[in-house]
Amino acid sequence: MTAAPRMGRGALWFSPVVLVPAAFLAAIPWLKTIGQPAALLITAAVVVFVMTYANYLSFRAQRRLDEVQKAGAAFAAQWGAPAGQVAFGLLLVLPPFKDFATAAVGRFANHPGMTADGTVVVLSLALGFCAIVLLQGVGTAVVHAIWWTARR
Repeated sequence: MTAAPRMGRGALWFSPVVLVPAAFLAAIPWLKTIGQPAALLITAAVVVFVMTYANYLSFRAQRRLDEVQKAGAAFAAQWGAPAGQVAFGLLLVLPPFKDFATAAVGRFANHPGMTADGTVVVLSLALGFCAIVLLQGVGTAVVHAIWWTARR
């Protein structure tokens, strides 16, 4: 197979990761009108879909790897997440990131009488970050337990 059809097929496989968030961002004005419970369910569905589909693409790409490439991918998975977590923690103390996060939250929380204070935004990001790390740990422990159970 030549490079052009392979790139076209790759772009087709990758398109939902781009199109679904783009459609979600385009639908934000509509989401503000339908009520909070429905908007939260739609938001959760979009997040779960994009994360699940991205993981599916990752698993699909790793099927063709040889042993050395798989070892490299395992090393990246083992150390990449902690490195990204440390980087995010360090970003929380940088004023440009704090300003960016405050502006982004302020833009999406565009309701009368609502303001986005930088301290509240950074605290919210930090708490959300801690929750994600905690859930990653729980998920890792559960998957490890399942692997050991299935191995016996």
